[in-house]
Amino acid sequence: MKAVTKSFKSRFIGLFLAPADARIYACIRIAFAFVSLLNLLQIWPDREIFFTDVGMVDQEVVRKYTVGAYLSVFDLCHDVSSVSTYMLFSGCGMVLLLLGVWPRLAAGIVYVWYVSYAMRAPLILVGWDEVLRCTAFLVLISPMPACWSLRSRKARKKSPPELQVPSYGLTLMRVQLAAIYLQAVLARLDNEYWMSGEFMSFFLLSHNARWPGLWVLNYGFLLKVITYLVLLIELAVPLLLMVRRWRWYGFLTGILLHAGISLMAYNLMLFFLSMMVLYLSFLQPEDMDWLQRRLPRPRAR
Repeated sequence: MKAVTKSFKSRFIGLFLAPADARIYACIRIAFAFVSLLNLLQIWPDREIFFTDVGMVDQEVVRKYTVGAYLSVFDLCHDVSSVSTYMLFSGCGMVLLLLGVWPRLAAGIVYVWYVSYAMRAPLILVGWDEVLRCTAFLVLISPMPACWSLRSRKARKKSPPELQVPSYGLTLMRVQLAAIYLQAVLARLDNEYWMSGEFMSFFLLSHNARWPGLWVLNYGFLLKVITYLVLLIELAVPLLLMVRRWRWYGFLTGILLHAGISLMAYNLMLFFLSMMVLYLSFLQPEDMDWLQRRLPRPRAR
């Protein structure tokens, strides 16, 4: 019994403290910052409608109906000028995170941005907002290795970048991805359209589809098969990714799933990219070796 307990404890600790390739964290940091910038740019044109007191919802109304504490920087921003200033400040944090300059501080700025706008404008939130907010927290608490960052030659000589760091951040991101898919499947078990296999037909006839039309009625059986196949894929992808020799099947299956969603649905490309950030946590050192061989080497300054 003691041997079993010791083995379980060792495996559990290994999931969080085993050494991981620092370049994987750097890759996630860069990808997350890039997607965050795209998300901010998408929100920017509607900032007055979403975040000011002359927009669609007054801040006092939001505060009144917020469950728990209302924690938002937008509490200090009431007009379009102050909202724009804060959004530009958050965008600078995203650029710093992408470049690896003061990454912990930058990650904190980005996380506060996601919490702030989720509090201020809950009516605009969609699936990728939730994914990016969770990812922002995980990036914030994960190791911040100095590799693949904008550092001077003097700084690189003084403090060489770490090659290996603890794996707890990658483990948490993998668990997050699995939880997203599991929660999605569980939520659909009580949905009559998913359980009857009619969901894809109804969706493709709705205004949310990229090409809605009566053509959908000619493919009822195929769309029923696809409806059930989506549920199966969402259960299978995390398992495939966690098994080393099957992980590329998991990558391919997940990419095809989200690419198909982005193709058939209107305005879901950011959801695709947000999920791909979490997929990067399943990369291995040999993948980073392959990638680094193909990246241009930065010139010494």
